[in-house]
This record gives sequence, C-alpha cells and structure tokens, in this order.
Amino acid sequence: MTIKLISRFICLAGILAIPWPTFSQEISEAKLVLTNCHVINCTGSPVQGNMTVIITGNEITSIRKGAYQRSRQEDNVRVIDLDGAYVLPGFWNVHMHLSALLPDPNHILDNETLPSAVIRSSLNAMDGLRHGFTAIRSVGERDYLDVDLRDAFDKGFLMGPRVFACGEPVSPTGGHRGDIPTGADGVAEIRKAVRTRIQKGVNLIKIMGVEMLQDELEAAVETAHSMGLRVASHSREPETYRSVKTGVDSIEHGYGVKDETIKLMAEKGTFYVPTIICNLSEQYIKERDRRLAQLGYSKDEKVARGRTLIARADLRSLQHAEHQRKALVKAVNAGVKVCIGSDSTPVGEIGILEIEQFVLSGVSEMDALIAATRNGADLCGVLDKLGTVEEGKLADLVVVAENPLDNISNIRKVKMVFKEGVPVDLSQPKAPASYWDYYFGGTAYRRGYLGDAEKADGFSRGLSEPSE
Repeated sequence: MTIKLISRFICLAGILAIPWPTFSQEISEAKLVLTNCHVINCTGSPVQGNMTVIITGNEITSIRKGAYQRSRQEDNVRVIDLDGAYVLPGFWNVHMHLSALLPDPNHILDNETLPSAVIRSSLNAMDGLRHGFTAIRSVGERDYLDVDLRDAFDKGFLMGPRVFACGEPVSPTGGHRGDIPTGADGVAEIRKAVRTRIQKGVNLIKIMGVEMLQDELEAAVETAHSMGLRVASHSREPETYRSVKTGVDSIEHGYGVKDETIKLMAEKGTFYVPTIICNLSEQYIKERDRRLAQLGYSKDEKVARGRTLIARADLRSLQHAEHQRKALVKAVNAGVKVCIGSDSTPVGEIGILEIEQFVLSGVSEMDALIAATRNGADLCGVLDKLGTVEEGKLADLVVVAENPLDNISNIRKVKMVFKEGVPVDLSQPKAPASYWDYYFGGTAYRRGYLGDAEKADGFSRGLSEPSE
C-alpha cells in the first residue's frame, strides 16, 4: 500500500492531524525557548531546577541555568514560561502491534480489511503521540503497514510518532504457540525470509525464536546482522538463554527468564523488553486499579473499563506474575538495559500503564523513566540523536506538570509534547466516538444486506456484544 493511499484512508476517517510540513517550514529557522522549568534528562543525573532549554529548528542547542533573557536584536523567537513544569525526553514504547486488538469483543479482526487496519493503526499511533510517546518500535504487523506509516510520519504527511518497523515476523511453521500456520522452515528459508523483509524496508527483524531450531536461529541472527539490522526475539525459557547466547539483540517478554540468563544478558549487552503489563495476575490488576482510582485516574469510565478488559484478556497466575516482577528487578539490578513495551494497545494508555507497572514491580522512578526514554533510543540504534535531553539532540520532548520522580503517575499530567521542536496538538480529534468507544464498547452491527435485513425483521443475530 502506498503512502498516498494511507493518507487518503486517514483523511476519510477524519483523523488527519496538523499538517506538519507547513508548520515545520514556518519555524525551521526559529528559536523556541522553554524557560522556568525543571529538566529530567534521563541520563541518570538528578533533576535540575530553574532551567532554560533552547531549541533552534529541530535541535536542542542550549540547556542552561536561569531564566531566559530576550535580546532586543532577536526576532522570530517564541518563549514559553513552563511555570516550573518538568521537561523530559519523549517516551518510547518499543514492543507494539499498532493494529492488534486484545481482547477483540466486537470481532473486528475476524475479516478486517487492510484499509480498516491502517486507519486504526494511524489513530492508535497519533493518540500515543499525544500521550507523550514520540517513538514506537513495531514488532509485528500485517502487510508491512508499519513501514508505510513510518514513511508517512517521517515525510511529514501526518503528525505521528517515529516508527521503527519490522513488518511481518520471521517464524517457522507453527510458531507463536502454533498460531502461525505457514512459515519459513530450514536455514535457506529463514535466510530468505530475513532478506525479503530487509528488501521491503524494515528497521529490525522480529523472530519467533521459541520454535526455531538452533541452525535456524543462527541463520536468522547471522543474516540480519550481516545487513546491519538488529534482531528481537519473542522468547521464553529455555529458549531465552539459547537466544541470548546466539546473539539476539533483545528479548521480548522473556517468560520464565532465569537468573543465569539475566546474568548472560548483562554480560552480552542484550536488551530486555519484559512487557510486564501482559504478565499480571488478578491480584495485581486489582492493586493497580485501586491505585489509579485513588489518584483520580478512573473518572473516565470508558478508559477504566477498557484497560481492565485488556489486562484480563492476558491474565496470568499469581506465581507467574510474581516471577516476572522479580525477574524485572533482578535484571535492572544486574545492569541489563530494560525497556518499556506494552504489547497491548492503545499505545498511549497502556504504554503509560507499563511505565507505572515498572515502579509497582519495585523499579525506581528514575530507572523506569530511563527505560521509557534513553534505553528505547539505545535499543533502536539512535541514542546519538534521541532518548535524552542533551544539547545537540533532536527536540523530541514531553512536558509534565509535576515531578514523576515523586510519583510516577505524574507522567499522566502532560502539558506539552514536541516532535523535533514542533508542538503537538494535544486535543482529541473532533469526532463523536473515541478509540475506546469503537473497539471496546457499545455494539457492532453487521454491515451490508444481511445487517439491514435482520434489522428490518427485528432479528438480533447481527449484534455482537462485548464480553466481560
């Protein structure tokens, strides 16, 4: 699918964002000044107060102490007094399937068209940007739609996050617990599958390492690395240890990860994306929901109901959930570079939950923020340009009203988001329904002749009620 067609679908859906090219051209030589703010640069340094951050074009050109003093000679300068708010790097969600739905109470995925998937993925991505996620890593999408969305966002046709795309995962037949009916079997087919994806323009290779034989695993890693791409592996023990030893770059999920594997990951520099939000027991879900209600984040009943439905669709035993929590803390303490990845959608709300879940699991607020920023950029190979608030880096920033080091849920209090120095419109699209309404609430009717006929005759078979 071409970028032109994707843009057409999104325009028809009424979710086209601010036209980035025009706006960015207007301010390309301008200076944007954020003053009277705190800076959490996510390098591990303490928070800095009474700071001024200067952005020239798309780059952070100065970070200094004190208020900004405008010179009489200066024009084309915009100064924003942040009134003590906190400036952080933009958030990263590095394990995401933009078009996925779990659960799918309205059975949207049963016979979904590609245009519908593109529209939903675009809505999901742009909503994530409004929550502060300036970058995402897609680890499995149909029809390479993430590659085309990446290009649409990068070229400025739409205002969305940076997308690091993998297209379709590489898997043997029966991979992902038997979910993939036909895959690449044997060394030659694995090599061809990797090369095909690289030819289609992906940024990384995602493999279903659990079901791969050793020679297939080695072939996938060797082929990807020979062409300069990193490998993410959907994994569980004992295959996780084998994958790390073989040289994969990141472990996704790492179900049942053992201490010896964590030690090896630290030695080899393997990244860990634990997707804790997908490893919760009923007890932990209730713990989280009570906390959010006490903090006042359950007033929107649609969101509160939706995030609980999502969590229960991936419910785990208490023993499993406790193991994954402890493994996360062990990994952080061992020096493994852990990253934020929510797996479940939407990018924004569930991504925020994942950051909060790190802290609920025993990770410090600072380490959780580094996992959500610096480590994500490092994993995607762009730490020289992104991931921290430092001079010379691109101005992908999120501004929150209160200190997230005091309470991690303060990341929900987003005041401003910038992508390459361009302010993001944080208002919701002007539409009567939200993401939560359409995908997790209400009723879905069959379209076309059958649906019309059933309605006329008073039948109810055309209705699909969401399950609890």
